[in-house]
Amino acid sequence: DTSAMQSAVSRSSVSAGWGSMGVSRVGAPCATPAMPCPLRDVAALAKKKGVRLIVTLECTEARGLNATPSRYTTQKNKKNTPDRLELMKYNQNLRRMTLHKEIK
Repeated sequence: DTSAMQSAVSRSSVSAGWGSMGVSRVGAPCATPAMPCPLRDVAALAKKKGVRLIVTLECTEARGLNATPSRYTTQKNKKNTPDRLELMKYNQNLRRMTLHKEIK
């Protein structure tokens, strides 16, 4: 009698509550991967807001030597560094540290 009552309670809570949406009551992702999880879909659509840009740095010395220039990608804050970024980075083709400047 008690086992029938417990199974009826568990079935009603799953069909009428958060369990039917694939999310637990506390908002954690569901344990079954077959059910779609709405929290993961929303997180993937979120966009970054701010002034950070992804920039490309290219070696300046390799161009003068007709060698292959090395390139790096990094982020910069446009408010703090409005000018073009210049960093000393390693060029694998020249096997030394060279000046890398930001390109468009």
